[in-house]
Amino acid sequence: MNQNDMSRRLRSWMVDAGLTLDETAESLGVKPGALKGWVYGQRRLPLDRACQICDLFGKSLDELACREA
Repeated sequence: MNQNDMSRRLRSWMVDAGLTLDETAESLGVKPGALKGWVYGQRRLPLDRACQICDLFGKSLDELACREA
């Protein structure tokens, strides 16, 4: 699992959904600064938050982790 790939995937999902950083942070119940750290690969994404992000976007953890089926 590559942190940079996960960050790019998260940014892509946000863009595809038409959500801003602030809107996404609010939906997840996190501070925008924390989300920004995950989106730009500056902070590791905790597993519980990764699950929450996948639920928000209707995706699997494998997709977020850029794993092939």
